[in-house]
Amino acid sequence: MKRIFTKISVLCIVSAAVLTTGCLGDEIRGTEDSNGSQTTESTIPGNSVIDARVFEALNLELPELAAVKAYYESDQYYLAAEALLNYYRTRSLANNNVNLIAPTITAQEQARADWALPVTGGNQDGYRFWVENYLDGDKPYSYQNGTKLDWTARSTAETEERFRLHRLQWMVPQGKAYRTTLDENYVTSWMSVYESWLETFPLPEGDYDFEADPSGQPEEVRTALYAWRPIDVSYRLEDQCDLIYYFMQSSSFTPQLLSSFLANVAEQAEHVMGHYSEDSAALAQESYAVYRAGTIFPEMKRAAEWVKSGSVAMNDGVDISIFDLLNLSYGGLSKVASAYAAGDYRVALQELLNSYRSRTHGLNPNVNINSDAATANEQNWANYAFRENGYRFYVNNYYDAAAGANVPYSYMNADGTGIDWTLCPTGEQEQRYQLHRHQWMIMQGKAYNTTHDERYVENWKEVYGDWLRQNPKPEQGTDVTNSPNWRPLDVAARVIDQCGLLEYYQNSENVTEEWLSTVLKAFDEQVNHIMNNYSTTSNHLITQAQAVTFAGMLFPELKNAETWRTNGPGVLGQQVTAQYFPDGWLKDGDLHYHISSIADFRLALLVAQQCGYESSFPESYLESMRKMTNVVMNMIYPDYTVPNMADTRRATWTQSVLTRNLTQYSQLFPDDQSLLWMATGGAQGTQPTAKAVTFPDGGYYVLRTGWTMQDMMMVLQNTPDGPKEQWHRQSDNNTFELWIKGRNFFPDSGAGSYGGNSSSNSIRSRYAASKAHNTMTLDEKNVSSDGRMLKQESKSTSSYGYEVLVLENPSYEGLTHRRTVFLVDDKFYVILDEGYGSAEGTVNLNFNITEGSDAQVVLDKDGMGFHTAFNDSNNLFVRTVSDQTASFAEKSGFVAYNIVTDTYKEISRKAYRLDVAKRAEDVAVRYVTLLYPTADATAVQPFEAELGEWSQTGASLTVRVDGKSYNLSYTL
Repeated sequence: MKRIFTKISVLCIVSAAVLTTGCLGDEIRGTEDSNGSQTTESTIPGNSVIDARVFEALNLELPELAAVKAYYESDQYYLAAEALLNYYRTRSLANNNVNLIAPTITAQEQARADWALPVTGGNQDGYRFWVENYLDGDKPYSYQNGTKLDWTARSTAETEERFRLHRLQWMVPQGKAYRTTLDENYVTSWMSVYESWLETFPLPEGDYDFEADPSGQPEEVRTALYAWRPIDVSYRLEDQCDLIYYFMQSSSFTPQLLSSFLANVAEQAEHVMGHYSEDSAALAQESYAVYRAGTIFPEMKRAAEWVKSGSVAMNDGVDISIFDLLNLSYGGLSKVASAYAAGDYRVALQELLNSYRSRTHGLNPNVNINSDAATANEQNWANYAFRENGYRFYVNNYYDAAAGANVPYSYMNADGTGIDWTLCPTGEQEQRYQLHRHQWMIMQGKAYNTTHDERYVENWKEVYGDWLRQNPKPEQGTDVTNSPNWRPLDVAARVIDQCGLLEYYQNSENVTEEWLSTVLKAFDEQVNHIMNNYSTTSNHLITQAQAVTFAGMLFPELKNAETWRTNGPGVLGQQVTAQYFPDGWLKDGDLHYHISSIADFRLALLVAQQCGYESSFPESYLESMRKMTNVVMNMIYPDYTVPNMADTRRATWTQSVLTRNLTQYSQLFPDDQSLLWMATGGAQGTQPTAKAVTFPDGGYYVLRTGWTMQDMMMVLQNTPDGPKEQWHRQSDNNTFELWIKGRNFFPDSGAGSYGGNSSSNSIRSRYAASKAHNTMTLDEKNVSSDGRMLKQESKSTSSYGYEVLVLENPSYEGLTHRRTVFLVDDKFYVILDEGYGSAEGTVNLNFNITEGSDAQVVLDKDGMGFHTAFNDSNNLFVRTVSDQTASFAEKSGFVAYNIVTDTYKEISRKAYRLDVAKRAEDVAVRYVTLLYPTADATAVQPFEAELGEWSQTGASLTVRVDGKSYNLSYTL
């Protein structure tokens, strides 16, 4: 069905009232004789030139046809037809398809118009009538024989071509060509061809099967039957609704032609209405043509019946539920509203699709239609999702090792006939959740954006349609906190990506009215589901509110959009402070989600700005984000890696990802020269100067010598709560990492798993255990978490200076761990660990070391430490002394920089602990550890330390490092 609409113009016949060209005006006024004098002899043609059937078809009782009726009843058919033509030239009925004020034509339409003209001269191969899908090389076939039109020229063509010829689909292009050029050749050619067609192909009288192959019909009607298959008649009839607008102002358009034209319109409308197809697609086209004839030609007696019949038939089986969700008062839906009010639901749906195809780009900050492209990996993952590849759906971090590198798992059902959305190959709950985020779909959208390969759209329709059928929304009131397919966080991820998909696929031929309605209804349902099931306090709520904000900003035509635009920013405006400590740290204490949440806040603000709703956010919103970005800047090592603590998963935060985020922060805060320096790798801005940075609310601390690759940086974690209070935390208070010149000598063990089954839960517990971290334990049991900072200060003597950081955590009942770190003279670190209280047992000091071979990482049992021997001269000498007898125990260490899966394995490393037996009467157990960077650890002189008396109010110690003594102290 043709469904392309141009601008409506209610003034489309602006000059018709003063025109009487090509009609009775010249003929009854007379002509000049050979002497130049006027004659008054009447030359009115007789009734025979007019197709009298037109008067039977017209409703002559209409007041506007009074002149037509008067002439007709006085037996003056020509004058009646003349009055009818003048009426049509002056009526103001708009045609949504036709723009006569600013007519346009495409190059393709112009070619079709010109091909259809006759050709004179040597190559008499004109009348090349465009028939869809049938070409003579790169042009339509010719129907010219000598100088004449020959309708039999393709009499041996295949049946479908002979049927489709009679859609006469080159005529509208000729109408457009005339309106853009005012070249009368297009009119005269059209008239001669149309009149020839009327004469050659009259509607056969009798009861025939108009759908059948005419070659099996009686010979006397065989030729005509090719022209009267109902589906072809409907295309012809639909175009005639436009042709009269294009041609009727021409001086060549005569009353005679008008009478034949309108009689043919009526004849065709009745024919189609009497032979509606049982095929739904054909019925939609046929009924639409009948409906349109009734609306464009309301002067016909049967116009109301055409409208009613066409409306009922064309709306039969049409799902109009989408209109319940649309705000038809929204300005961008005026054509939708008009068609819906007229009862033309198919056209209303088509206008809805047209409105989406004409939507403005650039409002969605996640989409750049001019440059977005899939990366090589994304392209592969987009293709893996095809049925022929086993529905291998990309789920972040989960790959089928048996199928190859980075190959997603297959979700093909056991029968090989479809998708099994219940499959979870690893058994991990996180894989189950993330499957329902549909992460591969946005990759397919990017792939389509550059390739325009319709397979991606077809796969989206197939897979998403299947998902909608197999995963209905739970009833309101159902607890969806852990729902695998309707958990609000995963729904939010789907919604955000759907916003992008509808833009990438905006002009795809496979996005139909029905599919758009399906997607929008599902979209509305999912956004409301999020809003009705918001998480309470976790970072999930931030992503959920971002999705609601996106929906409200980017889909203003939906009734619920106004509520979403208020609700989403309202929640974000609250959470930008509620989920963050005053120092800027996310309360769940995980850098991964800290950075991700900033992105959510930023994108929500951007989409509001670009859609004109920035005022939806409080004035304090940006300043809260400034503190969050300051956290990120300070937590990044100079080589653009990040600590592997909690659920951060260092491998996921590459330099390019971090730089992209820093660049976005710098754009938000152009006055921050330190951010600009970090974002540009030092090319612009000003290098930060801070060496000791504390986030006492969030429980993270940084002691560094500088910000370059030649510097050192220690990150410590001592948070106010643990995994019982914040799921992403671990039992790791007072742990640390130490980065020196591009090597992390004490990387945190990581997370290992998100859990979900007994096996993965065991992995997660193992990684979260206190003994897997660089901290103090009692009998290797997990610590409690209520960390706080007691002091941070800078001190100096005449010969050296040092930074002091004092942290404390009540790790166990009866044992508090106080960790004091001294950064001495920007050369080395000394850690004083003190476990005090009435507890008894074995106090362990745990160290988990960087990866390396036996030759590269050398444990020293007698020296109570280790050293490294890397050949790049970037090494570390570590020794510990205690005020009590300590023993050295080697352990099996491990580390994972991502989730452990079939394709990503944990890495073995060396680890050890130092044990001191503590009795209840022992006030404290104390360790002093030296962390000394050196080119050659074997050349470092022995480490010595002398501890002063234990005191809860301070500490003093003297260390001898590589032959030099340093007195270190603090007082609370």
